Amino acid sequence: MKQLIATFALGALSSLAMAPINLWVALFIGLGGLYILLCKAPTPFKSALTGFAFSLGYFGFSLSWIGNALLIEDNPYWWAWPLAVSGLPIILSLFTAIGCYIYKVICKNRNNFTSYIIFTISFTAIEYARGHLFTGFPWNLYGYSWIDILPIAQIAALWDIYLLTALTILWASAPAFLITSKHSNKIKAMLSITIISSFALSYAWGEQRIQDNPTKYLPDYEVATIQPNIKQSEKWKPKNKYDNFIKQIELSKYSADKNSSDKKAYYIIWPETAISQDLLDTKWAVKTISNMLKAYPNKAYLITGALRHDGQSYFNSIIAINNMGKVINTYDKSHLVPFGEYMPLANIFDIAPIVGFTGFKKGAGRITMKMPEGAKFSPLICYEVIFPNNVAIGNPDFIINVTNDAWYEGSAGPHQHLVQARFRAIETGIPIFRSANTGISAVIDPIGNIVKHAKESEEKSTISAIPRTFSK
Repeated sequence: MKQLIATFALGALSSLAMAPINLWVALFIGLGGLYILLCKAPTPFKSALTGFAFSLGYFGFSLSWIGNALLIEDNPYWWAWPLAVSGLPIILSLFTAIGCYIYKVICKNRNNFTSYIIFTISFTAIEYARGHLFTGFPWNLYGYSWIDILPIAQIAALWDIYLLTALTILWASAPAFLITSKHSNKIKAMLSITIISSFALSYAWGEQRIQDNPTKYLPDYEVATIQPNIKQSEKWKPKNKYDNFIKQIELSKYSADKNSSDKKAYYIIWPETAISQDLLDTKWAVKTISNMLKAYPNKAYLITGALRHDGQSYFNSIIAINNMGKVINTYDKSHLVPFGEYMPLANIFDIAPIVGFTGFKKGAGRITMKMPEGAKFSPLICYEVIFPNNVAIGNPDFIINVTNDAWYEGSAGPHQHLVQARFRAIETGIPIFRSANTGISAVIDPIGNIVKHAKESEEKSTISAIPRTFSK
């Protein structure tokens, strides 16, 4: 029991490597200690228990914010808070337990270079599995710990975040392996040089990538990213519907003091579910949007998250509206949140999801929206941005990620969400415009730099040109 508690503490310490703290060195202590404990575990079963305890500490602390959504004022599902804050870490820890069991079966009690490499491979496989199986939840992969060291973060561009995660596990467990293994000092010295060299070369390559790709901008377009800072408890109250809408209109209006006057087109981005179908169906709202867009010197478009309804089903969508008030593009979210946006096995378990209705209908899949003046963007809604290799199709000029992090305001959640968006920019070489209802809205360049942003809980319109992709 003492060992399991100590292992849990190692996992909890490792969680400090994630945003908003980003203390990457914590992983060297946590994963290094875990490697030593797994080597000493006498049986595969006890190895599995050790891995489970470690991950329970890691996910229990790094995902503690997950239950905040249930504590929003007047939420009838508050009673499910203990299930949310404990259930997800337990499920994710089962992946680690299985991986540690297999590791022990293969390595037994060996502590040599082979066991060290198998440890790295096993934990990388664990991370990959939890990111893909059962719809996937690749949140807080170990590679995300490098966000404050951008040259190392660039390694994700060579493959994706899983490559950087594998290297992170290799580097973080290396000191423990070198200290405790029975290899000769000569072999340890050679291995140390090899491991340190891999880190140094990764840093040098990343730094060169940054130097070779300074931030440049497309001259013909301007984007206003709107963060209205509407509290989640106030967002859907009927009495606030028109006030919230007008607030976003006011933040979106053309201003000679802030906006340029010589652009081919202007794009105004509103966050996830910023407008609902009942408003879109009113002539007054359509006219108000049209008048706001017509005030711009040239063509302007509203690109907004929308709670859409087609008469039969609800959709969590992104729509593009022109200055005549006409919807010219629509994307329906295709990677829905289980238990939040739909109920898995709903045909068996007749339980409404947390959002309080029968659930959203899944969209057809990824698309790239092409605007009339030629610019193309890949739309992503909320946590769709957390999935590597699933963020862009058709060589877009930029990615739009709309989200509603007001569910998790004041917690680590919005910060971790932003980190993952930054890595998608690094992996793809495509800039990202991120509009949050409240949270952290940002303009992210193709190397992961935040060139402009709105702070958490700040009401702001962030105006920027479009950073160029690496391919153009």
